Amino acid sequence: MRRLAPLALALLFGCPKPPAYPECRNDDDCGGHAEVCINGVCRECRDDAQCAKKPGTACVNNACQPKAQCQRNQDCPQGQKCAQNKCVPECTEATAQQDCGAGKKCLSGRCAAPDACNVDADCGAGQACVQNRCAAAQASCRLDTVYFGFDDSSLTPEARSTLDSDYQCLRQRGNPPSTIAGHTDERGTTEYNLALGQRRAESVRKYLAGLGADASKMKVVSHGKERPADPGHDETAWAKNRRAEITAGAAQ
Repeated sequence: MRRLAPLALALLFGCPKPPAYPECRNDDDCGGHAEVCINGVCRECRDDAQCAKKPGTACVNNACQPKAQCQRNQDCPQGQKCAQNKCVPECTEATAQQDCGAGKKCLSGRCAAPDACNVDADCGAGQACVQNRCAAAQASCRLDTVYFGFDDSSLTPEARSTLDSDYQCLRQRGNPPSTIAGHTDERGTTEYNLALGQRRAESVRKYLAGLGADASKMKVVSHGKERPADPGHDETAWAKNRRAEITAGAAQ
């Protein structure tokens, strides 16, 4: 008997139906789910090529998972540690004793000496931050932090009121050289946040200069998202990190 051609067999018996998902015979059976066939089961990936549409991931156990940022503390930038393969702040205020040990405190996510500071608010009553160390205040005033809205460098009425007081404090201290440091929350790229922090610091300098401060004595820097005041990952923490800080008598 003459053997029937494959096309004739298909017409005679019909095309076999693909197995029910997630079972599969080949990659075509998984195509509708953007997956590949691994040992008869549709899975997310066979190798890193299938994870290309998810930047920052790699194929691990046939699933696209975030790439490990680190394996040990030395793999992370200074002031950070490796936890669950991610670089995170070295410490938090709540766990400072555990993270930093006795005789140190947590300052902007980093372990520091007890008298270390970035701004006056880091010091106790009657002290001011001078060259990043808490010392007896020469004048009974404090330089307060200015806060900003999300992705914004304009000054709110509250920020202007704070700067009015900061200007008077600078005058009371004899108008010393000062540094204005701009900061952002963690969202966005490093490059974008450095630029945003710069704009925030510039807004503060421009306002203080308008009040009469000597702009030539005010240095502007941006730390972007690298020095969070609060290492948390929610709106409460982000609101604290969208800021500009003024330090008198020291450049940071």
